[in-house]
Amino acid sequence: MNKIVPKKKFGQNFLTDQSVIERIVSTAGQLENKSILEIGGGSGNLTKHLIKAKPKDLIVVEIDKDYVETLSKILQSSSVQTTLISENILKTDIYSYFSEPPVIFGNLPYNISTKILAKLLAPSNDKNKWEKLLLMFQLEVANRIVAKPNTKQYGRLSLFSQFYSFPSLEFKIPKTSFFPIPKVESALVKFQSNYKYYHKHNSALFRDIIKKSFQGRRKMIKNTLKTSYKNIVELMAISDIPENSRPENITLQQFCHLTDAIDKLRT
Repeated sequence: MNKIVPKKKFGQNFLTDQSVIERIVSTAGQLENKSILEIGGGSGNLTKHLIKAKPKDLIVVEIDKDYVETLSKILQSSSVQTTLISENILKTDIYSYFSEPPVIFGNLPYNISTKILAKLLAPSNDKNKWEKLLLMFQLEVANRIVAKPNTKQYGRLSLFSQFYSFPSLEFKIPKTSFFPIPKVESALVKFQSNYKYYHKHNSALFRDIIKKSFQGRRKMIKNTLKTSYKNIVELMAISDIPENSRPENITLQQFCHLTDAIDKLRT
């Protein structure tokens, strides 16, 4: 481990536990002849196992230039078609590198994990761009992603994630599985595509509604939304949402019904 010098500015905590890495790859299911994207290749611990899965092609994104040589050697020694992109994932059009929706893996930096998730989940146009995601998050964030209504964890991130996908918290990852050891536990979340569902609704409007609703989490949404959307009480009734509802009490389906009602009124 002496050769690895994690950098705080990149939020680097390298996954070193081989049993956890194997479990992550196994959780993804059949990967042979699939296109794979790995976010944050680092020292290549997960990369090596992804190569063993015999994918059709493997693209690795790593912002830290210090690991280009290490990753290049790993990728070049493989019979798999590989590409290394040394760029910021948030500024990279990753889907332009694939001819088919990829399976995406990532040990995401805690400080920008939700920004990366938003980039991956919400397509820039109405197309299904990925097959499944297997991403590592801080446990607290993972719990928010999969949270259900009427819980403290349920919020905008839960609705956003569940609008675009079917997320499931697969297993917790202990702090000791990383180097350096972080202060918090992590978890692997698997996202299955929900394309057949979300493209039926106005996604931009949906995102705006949940954003404004949770700006006043403890307030009734009829009060937080009334300045943005006229006749909100009537529209809530059409959507089967009780008038005194707070955002944490409203299901994904109800928010989608409300989106459709508002959208229909505006057209």
